[in-house]
Amino acid sequence: MLIIAAKSGQLGNRLLLFAHFIAFAIEHDLQVFNPAFDEYAHLFSSTAQDFLCAYPPPLIKIKSNRFVSSKYYNFTRFLVEKGWFEIIDITREKPFNWSDSPIAEKVRRRVPIFFQGWLFRDGWFIQDLPRLEKYAEPIRAYFQPVKKHQDNVLALIEQLKKDSDRIIGVHIRQGDYQQHQQGKYFYTTTQYAQIMLAVQQLFPHQRVKFLICSNAPQDESLFSGLNYVLGNNNLVEDMYALAECDYIIGAPSSYTMWASFYGNKPLYKIRDVNRVPKLEDFVNFTEWQGVFNYRENWAESFWEWTA
Repeated sequence: MLIIAAKSGQLGNRLLLFAHFIAFAIEHDLQVFNPAFDEYAHLFSSTAQDFLCAYPPPLIKIKSNRFVSSKYYNFTRFLVEKGWFEIIDITREKPFNWSDSPIAEKVRRRVPIFFQGWLFRDGWFIQDLPRLEKYAEPIRAYFQPVKKHQDNVLALIEQLKKDSDRIIGVHIRQGDYQQHQQGKYFYTTTQYAQIMLAVQQLFPHQRVKFLICSNAPQDESLFSGLNYVLGNNNLVEDMYALAECDYIIGAPSSYTMWASFYGNKPLYKIRDVNRVPKLEDFVNFTEWQGVFNYRENWAESFWEWTA
């Protein structure tokens, strides 16, 4: 039994973390419980009907609600702090992978194991991508949004398809990115628009339409010369609408990583805002490769992508 016992990051990070645990559980016939998913459980069809946020889902389910879910998480934290069960910390010193022998040995004992840590993002989990791809179908099925959000995404995508040959999703991550990693991946709206204009040129003789999603208000006058529609400004609907696009553009973020994985769509991660993107720069999530560069200050550690 694998129990995710600590909250790590926001929605994209939580989804990637949960997905990797599910993939490992499927392969080794284990069960996963994720109390740390409580804030987002109501957004997804499987977890909204199961306050335990378990995979595989239990035969008898109890519907989730915010109060019960928060108590469930608090109880889990109480057990961790008491130290009554095995606890594994996924630390930042090196990328985590399930083949780490001490972890594998503990898991084989099939006792409850509580996990803390969140390094299933960027390239931290790169050695486990083949497993994630292998079990992508049941993972995607598990993380379908509830019907209301599915319907809203479908309506938006149908609108986009009416007068376009190619839909390109753009996630303008600003807001919190002004402080994240000292603003390393914070780009202005004008810079995003310039990249969009460059990408538009990659599809000559095609009607290109952009879906623009953002976590900050946008000045639409800056998108002059572009055919675009704004997203629904809803956390899960924007993410899943991006997943329905033909291509995705965004700063390095687990939000667009999940969209790329869920929709199986190529993503262009903007690591150099002055680079003119090429089609080969769009890479599907499970195809990324890179080399980890460790720094004593974790905030300065980084992945150098080779593909």
